[in-house]
Amino acid sequence: MIEIVNGFEILGKVAKDALMMQKVAHLIGEDTMSLFIIELSKNQKLPAHYHKAGIEMYFILSGEGSIETALFKEETNVFENVTTQTLKPGDAFTIHPLVIHQLVNEETGMLKLLAVAPKSHNNEDRYFVDLGKKGVA
Repeated sequence: MIEIVNGFEILGKVAKDALMMQKVAHLIGEDTMSLFIIELSKNQKLPAHYHKAGIEMYFILSGEGSIETALFKEETNVFENVTTQTLKPGDAFTIHPLVIHQLVNEETGMLKLLAVAPKSHNNEDRYFVDLGKKGVA
């Protein structure tokens, strides 16, 4: 048998993550691959961060926003190629290891996303950087 869960019901019951200040709920999966639902409030910007292992895949359910990305060079502790792209419902994208990413909701409503990632991306494999520091992490 399979277990069916309702992501919107689970999301409604979780508190905001203390570090990221977003609502994130683990829906299904295991350590190496899990499905999460994420909600960003209006005018919310997540802290820029990267992961050392595993990919993340995102799908925008509702709302609009943007994602700022940069490539982290671990050997020199710098980042380069900072880009910003807009996001709208139906958009999907992949974040690879060592790609700094920062989601932003500058719209008036909620931004809701699905994410597939290792469970560790929500805990121990999460490294914060300041994208405003001109390329130095």
